[in-house]
Amino acid sequence: MAHQAGRSYKKLCAASRSRVAAPGTVRAMHSPCKSCLYCKLVQYVSLGDPPAVKGWKRPLLLVAGIALTTCTVLGLRFAWERPNAVFFATVSVILMMIALLGVAISFRGCDHCVARFLGKTL
Repeated sequence: MAHQAGRSYKKLCAASRSRVAAPGTVRAMHSPCKSCLYCKLVQYVSLGDPPAVKGWKRPLLLVAGIALTTCTVLGLRFAWERPNAVFFATVSVILMMIALLGVAISFRGCDHCVARFLGKTL
């Protein structure tokens, strides 16, 4: 265990990619990294096969999370001014929590968590 302390999270995640799932089973995202805080949470909220890890997904997740957070703040300001907008405010708060989780994952998550939280893209 002491020899892995100096390894980066990218190397730990790359080592876990070599395992192949049995036919007819759903392959897990990867074994949770010691340095990644979000592996279990992302695996819980994500569905389907893990998408490919790409370098452009981390900045895209950061920009999308910040943009969605900004929009939900403006939406909450709109809902705050109206007495019958409780449902809209609730949906805005849920979207804001998802967006802020995306921002946090883009900063501290491993590459597999970023790819899985962003999902499949074109």
